[in-house]
Amino acid sequence: MRRVLVYFLVVLSLIAFAYPISVVDDLGRVVTIDKAPQRVVSVSPAATRYLVYLGLQDRVVGVTDWDMLAGKVEKIGNMVPLNVEKILSLKPDLVLAFGGFQAPEIPKLEKVGLKVVAINPNSLDDILKSLVMVGYIFNVEDEAKKKAEYLRNKMLSIAKEAYKIPFDKRPKVLYLSSVPQAGSKEIWTACSGSYMNDLITLAGGRNIAASIAGPNGWVPLSIEYIYKEDPDAIIVAKYFGSDEDVKKAVENFKAFKPLKAVRNGKILVIDGNIASQPSPQIFDLLEVIYKFIKE
Repeated sequence: MRRVLVYFLVVLSLIAFAYPISVVDDLGRVVTIDKAPQRVVSVSPAATRYLVYLGLQDRVVGVTDWDMLAGKVEKIGNMVPLNVEKILSLKPDLVLAFGGFQAPEIPKLEKVGLKVVAINPNSLDDILKSLVMVGYIFNVEDEAKKKAEYLRNKMLSIAKEAYKIPFDKRPKVLYLSSVPQAGSKEIWTACSGSYMNDLITLAGGRNIAASIAGPNGWVPLSIEYIYKEDPDAIIVAKYFGSDEDVKKAVENFKAFKPLKAVRNGKILVIDGNIASQPSPQIFDLLEVIYKFIKE
């Protein structure tokens, strides 16, 4: 009887994880996966972060020159335009792409017979959904669901603490996607629908661009609009140099000198490589921003 039960459970497990499977990717495309991918080319640094988070980096055989795994696996060049011939030479059974500016590249990959899944989350909830989708594709759905639940609980825990901050005590926050350059007339920031807007709001801040809509949650602000809002705090993404150098660059940006945030030295520098990529690692910034706002 026990042997029959074990056999039944094994068969049930095989049925539950049987391939082929179909997923709807973040561009709304139905993609059929014939088997758990073993050779993956990630043409999106953000997509690579999902694989690393799930412990699947050993499946990656190719990445772009700007990837966290560049130097550890074969490099395929730029994110746009994609080197289709190079990707094809690596014989991947799956290509992971970003669904934003890389969307026009996907038909080129499919034309030569490559299987492509696009990841294009905007909000924090979208990131969690994409995490579970990647887990499903690679037959590690249970692990992906556990990690997604962990991240959700972490998010809710901090949000509950931040909720205690009265609305009139919540600082107005300007997010800078990069250090502004001399002479800049517009400043790119995160607006409604973006994961960065979610982070600021859940951490107890008020994003000055929260009422504005833009493609994929990003929009340029005029200097005049920023003056009008006069943010209490500034968060800036860093790609090069030290935190202190980046902070000084913001303080020395002539157009920002009158701002309350600059006058009071209320500037937070965060890792731009994480902040610019909608991936599970973005949740690490929530506590950092919460502590900054709470100070």
